[in-house]
Amino acid sequence: MVSNPIDTEVLIVGAGPVGLFLANECARRNLRWRRIEERSSQSEHSKALAIFPRTLEIFDMAGIVAPFLEQANRVTTVAVMIRDRTLAHMKFEPPESPYSFVAMVPQDVTERLLLEELRRKGGNVEYDTKFIAAEQDDYGVNVTIERRGESTEVRAAVVVGCDGAHSTVRHQLNLPFEGAEYQASFLLADVDTNTRLPADEMQLCPSEYGPVAIFPMSATRRRIVATVENVEGDTA
Repeated sequence: MVSNPIDTEVLIVGAGPVGLFLANECARRNLRWRRIEERSSQSEHSKALAIFPRTLEIFDMAGIVAPFLEQANRVTTVAVMIRDRTLAHMKFEPPESPYSFVAMVPQDVTERLLLEELRRKGGNVEYDTKFIAAEQDDYGVNVTIERRGESTEVRAAVVVGCDGAHSTVRHQLNLPFEGAEYQASFLLADVDTNTRLPADEMQLCPSEYGPVAIFPMSATRRRIVATVENVEGDTA
């Protein structure tokens, strides 16, 4: 049996941080790749914030850490507080790492930096393009994608699903979602603040109603996360 010719070595489904990083690595290794994204553009929401030292080390090895260090708010301590009383104060001191801090970088910024780096390498994202189905044989994968209502067949050596918790690729492969959902409900807000709290310190505030965590996004902006006992209104 003669296989159909390969259009691309790696087809990446999804353009979040994982898909963007993988595309950068493919470009760095001169692989033939394509990346598709169902959304019409990158996310504008802050979403995940913390980039830990090991990830920064990997970014360093990939040659892309510099812009993240420029954008990051660096958190070096964690305080456990009740009202105006400090119960514990801990330094973040990971052993044997050149990055002795947690880098606070909103996910939309992370995606922008990875996309800018990818474009410097000559790559880009195919937006408004949806993964529909895939069929694997001994020589590769036949993939059906759809762009603005028009279906196209793509032949890839490898398909990588980087399309999130509700991954269509994962469902196609009948792979279970490992782990479980949180049963608790949370309030999350990014708010402008004054400079009373240190910009390099995260605060954890326990109480009989549940914990509150305050993450410094900058000197004057905080991410606040709290458990909510009775949910009212819209949830997401």
